[in-house]
Amino acid sequence: MSDALQGREARHFGTGSVLFWRGGSLWIGHAKDETGFHAHHSIQMTLSLSSGTVRFRSTGEDWRNYTAAIIAAHHSHAFEARGEQVALIFTEPESREGRQLRERYRSGVSSLDDVMFKDEVTALAAAYADGAGDDQIAACARAIIAKITSTEAMPPRPLDKRIERAIEVLRGRLNETVTMADIAQAVHLSPERFRHLFLKETGIRFRPYVLWLRIEVALAAYAAGKSLTEAAYAGGFADSAHLSRTFKRMFGIPAIGLHLH
Repeated sequence: MSDALQGREARHFGTGSVLFWRGGSLWIGHAKDETGFHAHHSIQMTLSLSSGTVRFRSTGEDWRNYTAAIIAAHHSHAFEARGEQVALIFTEPESREGRQLRERYRSGVSSLDDVMFKDEVTALAAAYADGAGDDQIAACARAIIAKITSTEAMPPRPLDKRIERAIEVLRGRLNETVTMADIAQAVHLSPERFRHLFLKETGIRFRPYVLWLRIEVALAAYAAGKSLTEAAYAGGFADSAHLSRTFKRMFGIPAIGLHLH
């Protein structure tokens, strides 16, 4: 993706890689600057892979240091870890692991006991340093999530099958104009009933959720080497400016501030 950044005077907030799997993603590399306040739909786990710490600040609070932290979905926060090698693992709240994490970490920024998954973090750092394939690196990240959620005594409440189906249908229609009424009809619910059930099951209203999925598609295209404009179109955004504004609101940095390889 570096070709998309050359020739621009951009403020780089980090360098590294972004890897995706169904229900989550990994952002791994070196942090270079702090973000602005932002909030997003995913539950975010942030780990220091080097000897230092990462710092988070919630609205109206001072910075706090962590070696490992988890940020609840939709929680407004700023992040800083200058010079540190870090891993940010995002988990969708409606995934099986996400529902477990959402039950336990309902709000704010919480410290994690990194000793519990020390071996998994070491394996992730080693895989990335050795230039392992994307699948192996992603598997290492997912092993950390599995280790944390394995401590839960009770299995998560299953996602309502109608909402599960709605998300599947929605993902298949992101390259076209889609309305809530269309998706509600596809799962045999009235728009009003669907509206309430979707919010209850996912913790987010339908339209912002569509935007979140579009950001995911655009970022995947950007990470694959597409230009910012091409990535915007892939995600269904009107142009790169629309993508950039949305990305900054959700992640606290402009999309062009990521230098991915």
